[in-house]
Amino acid sequence: MGAAAELLSGICVINTMSKTPMRILVESVAQPLYALYSQNDRKWEYSGLQISVFSGIFHPGWFVTSQMLLEKLERLDLAGKSFLELGCGTATQACRAAAKGAVAYASDVTANACKNAHHNAHQNNQELRVIHSDLFDSFPDELTFDFIFVNPPFIPKYPENEKDFAFFCGEQFEYYHALFESLGDRLNPEGEMIMALAKSCPCDDILEIGEHYEFAIERIDRTQRWAETNYLYAVRHAS
Repeated sequence: MGAAAELLSGICVINTMSKTPMRILVESVAQPLYALYSQNDRKWEYSGLQISVFSGIFHPGWFVTSQMLLEKLERLDLAGKSFLELGCGTATQACRAAAKGAVAYASDVTANACKNAHHNAHQNNQELRVIHSDLFDSFPDELTFDFIFVNPPFIPKYPENEKDFAFFCGEQFEYYHALFESLGDRLNPEGEMIMALAKSCPCDDILEIGEHYEFAIERIDRTQRWAETNYLYAVRHAS
């Protein structure tokens, strides 16, 4: 990862809340760099996987939240487990889960991300089932998971184009209401959804929505870099 990527990987680029002077400085440099960088197809390598990042697709090597999810994935015994990368982008997590023996799925709301996921599964010889879906809308009724990993959109704005879906969750947090409303039917009784969030995003609002739909949510990891603090949460059925 280059210096510019290292700079951006420590922040959540879609913050709309109050910002410290350091954060404003970091974002003023990092956001234009990433916008320029993401205009072209890129290559990335992770744990023996050769990852293609199509133009406009969220690059997992640039964001701490993606790195935290991958580190969590590496600590899990996934052999024979059903695994979903929700909002998959490049499907790096799903490909790695498949390599670790999971029955792996990847899904995304955009056709370009699903194409990217298929491409990465094929070039790494991993069996991966890719579903083009808005959250769980197009999933078979019987499909459930032991693990769901999600690096969700944070900005309370409505997406205006395909690239926005990686960052915008709706002004009234419609993404999270839809996610948690349907999650209970997709998560196995002892299953977990591992969700990445950042301190700069409206965490309290998001967690409150999850608790409203009667999920137990526990913070399981915290990483601070540059102007941002990032978290992992485990979401489980309430006992």
